[in-house]
Amino acid sequence: MTNTVHRGSSIEFRKVRKTYGSFVALEEFSMTVAPGEFMTLLGPSGSGKTTALNCLAGFIDIGEGDILIDGVSIARVPTEKRGIGMVFQNYSLFPHRTVMGNVAFPLEMRGMGKAEIRTRSLKALEMVRLDGLADRMPHELSGGQKQRVAFARAVVFEPRVLLMDEPLGALDLKLRETLQLEIKQYQRQIGCTVIYVTHDQGEALTLSDRLAVMEKGFIRQLGTPQDLYDRPSSRFVAEFIGSNNIFKVLGSQGASVSMEGIGPIEITGRALPSAGYVALRPEHMRRTPQGRVVTRLEQAVFFGNSIRYVLTGADGKEISLIEPRTQGTQMPEPGSEVRFDFDDESLIYLPE
Repeated sequence: MTNTVHRGSSIEFRKVRKTYGSFVALEEFSMTVAPGEFMTLLGPSGSGKTTALNCLAGFIDIGEGDILIDGVSIARVPTEKRGIGMVFQNYSLFPHRTVMGNVAFPLEMRGMGKAEIRTRSLKALEMVRLDGLADRMPHELSGGQKQRVAFARAVVFEPRVLLMDEPLGALDLKLRETLQLEIKQYQRQIGCTVIYVTHDQGEALTLSDRLAVMEKGFIRQLGTPQDLYDRPSSRFVAEFIGSNNIFKVLGSQGASVSMEGIGPIEITGRALPSAGYVALRPEHMRRTPQGRVVTRLEQAVFFGNSIRYVLTGADGKEISLIEPRTQGTQMPEPGSEVRFDFDDESLIYLPE
């Protein structure tokens, strides 16, 4: 790796449509990624996120539309000439090559001299703190070490675009959290543009400059993690990003709004429609004896620094409330009454 931080390339998807028989994997998929941006494609299995990544990489042909890198169409450019680095979930390391040999492979394919290959490979391994393991074989490495080798191999030739397809999916939670921070640090150091695919919303919120929530081949919402968390545009996004209570609006009259699970309640400072849904984050609710909403406690779940209360509201609707735990917090007994309240500004209106 050189010491000069360079910026990545811009990427543009223009109305890409990809089908497999009658199944539509991508439909009117349009998205622009700025140079050096960390963009995440987030969605459930089958939403089209990996298909979009594979179209960009050149692993599959797009059916309709176009993809541009730095304003130039790559639809007819072979995969090996797109200058894109790729990190896979299963590492895809060569079992017969050492750590150094794996990292050096992309440089060998580009015909570089042995001295330059060694220098660049060692710098890439130093970046991921594995230079002391250069002579190890892949079977001698831990899962986290293998993923670092895969990352070093993907960036050793200094690609302007790096694609990552659920690279941390096979690792345990604590290691995933550690590598999330490292990946972001490496990306800032290199300055390349990253498109990252995951179904893990926590991962997406941690890593992304922006993220696109996908469903059935469509982008349902695109924005910063804060935008999508605080202002989801649909019920699907509200339920997919973080934990949310979704209440159906049953009707309104003046300042009084009736909501499923809550019943009639006075809302001040804002107007809610008489139909549709509202979302309320569990952490935006608070237990208080004077609370406007009366529920019954079903279960209190201890998470160390927080407590999650599973409540039953009007009509038997399940409601989740999360509060920070402080020393001496007394948890009520299951079956007891729990009243809660919230700031009316915390309610997020979701169209039908």
